[in-house]
Amino acid sequence: MKQILDRYTKEQVKKASQVNAIFFDVDGVLTDGKIIYDDSGREIKEFNVKDGLIISYLKKAGIIVGAISGRESEAVSKRCAELNLDFCHQAILDKGSVCEKLMTHYKLKSKQVAFIGDDINDLPVFKKVGFTICPADAMFYLHNRVDLVTFTKGGKGVLREVADLVLAARGWLKL
Repeated sequence: MKQILDRYTKEQVKKASQVNAIFFDVDGVLTDGKIIYDDSGREIKEFNVKDGLIISYLKKAGIIVGAISGRESEAVSKRCAELNLDFCHQAILDKGSVCEKLMTHYKLKSKQVAFIGDDINDLPVFKKVGFTICPADAMFYLHNRVDLVTFTKGGKGVLREVADLVLAARGWLKL
């Protein structure tokens, strides 16, 4: 646990210790942001199994986990269902409003919510939550607007890194 927490500032660990929900964008967070189409026009996405594995641990710790995506994708629907997320909202133009509704629905205070986003359409959510995070390869102008820039790039285990931090900060991760 100490080996995880030592990578972060005291303020980041404090914010992580208060998290009861992790909301995240999909493209650029769970994926590397690439969209591939096969010859029949089907969309193909690549997800990192490390992100998927940790979700069951988050849920055992009572942490709400879900996606708020600006795009709609059958591949995302399938992956979110497979991971048994608490919610998966797609084709969302106003992510900030959806985030507020989710916080009300789950009776969460802003300090209890972490959000991981990677681009300009995630900025409204950053204003609503207590712990803001972006992947290492997020748009550069997000780096100075978040509490944490992960060591990990999008699609390479960003959610896993954040989940490990949150679980360790809350004392749930024993290594």
